[in-house]
Amino acid sequence: MLPIFIRPSLPADAPAVRALYQRVARESGGIARQPDEVTDDYVQHFLQRAQAQGIGLVAEQDGQIVAEIHTYASGLRIFAHVLGDLTVAVDASVQGQGVGRRLFETLLAAVPTRFPHVSRVELTVRESNARALALYEKLGFRREGRLEGRVADGHGREADIPMAWHTPAPAQAAQTS
Repeated sequence: MLPIFIRPSLPADAPAVRALYQRVARESGGIARQPDEVTDDYVQHFLQRAQAQGIGLVAEQDGQIVAEIHTYASGLRIFAHVLGDLTVAVDASVQGQGVGRRLFETLLAAVPTRFPHVSRVELTVRESNARALALYEKLGFRREGRLEGRVADGHGREADIPMAWHTPAPAQAAQTS
């Protein structure tokens, strides 16, 4: 197995990230978008927002981008303490190898340092995505409700589960260091 390297995403990664998202979109439940909804504008938008107002990371294996994660601030002052729109895409060829976990751990470890004012990172996940729900809970995300019938695909409707990770309190962070 070839090693996987995690690094910050760059605007130049857009074509490879778009190809990754289109591959993942072809899988049932891979991401919310359909392959034709993964446009150049969409990818450039989130890469730029993550670079300017958040965190964006890619995982590379043998020079190829095999996973990506990003989150960023909304730009509204009342939500200045929140990073949201968190999205992750992991190529099927590396799923089950801990790549998603490593991306999340790297991202979450960077939040308190890069954004000391941020106390919350938000995401939503389909209720049927049991693997993702279990991973997010292991990482410290908490379920914060249930959005009934929010996801509508060719198989019917299902709930989306909003989740949030809260930065450790300063005393806790010092104890775990």
